[in-house]
Amino acid sequence: MVSIPEPDRNAQLAYGAYLSGPAGHCFECHSPLTPKGPDLASNLGAGGFEFHGSWGVRISSNITLTGLADRSDDEIKAMITSGRRPDGSRMLPPMAYAYYTNIKHEDLDAIVAYLRTLPAK
Repeated sequence: MVSIPEPDRNAQLAYGAYLSGPAGHCFECHSPLTPKGPDLASNLGAGGFEFHGSWGVRISSNITLTGLADRSDDEIKAMITSGRRPDGSRMLPPMAYAYYTNIKHEDLDAIVAYLRTLPAK
């Protein structure tokens, strides 16, 4: 296994990239799947990954500027940590919000700041 060093927490964008990438694994689910795995090179965060499970089929959301443009930072943080959409509806599996529920506020700030830098897809 490759060890990826944690960047300085004061370098907010680099730290947010680390938390949403190697630490949080956001992009493995929120990027379309190719025969070689998630398309992290061309479609990072574009959504479109299909999950098949006992709950049926779910398609991951776009977490680039395209998918998040109409969401406030607080709305994005609530979706990540509580699994609730801005309209109050519950997010469905396999979103791992229960795992992310205790993320520190400053870590959420870094994640959202980084996601806001992703090019629209």
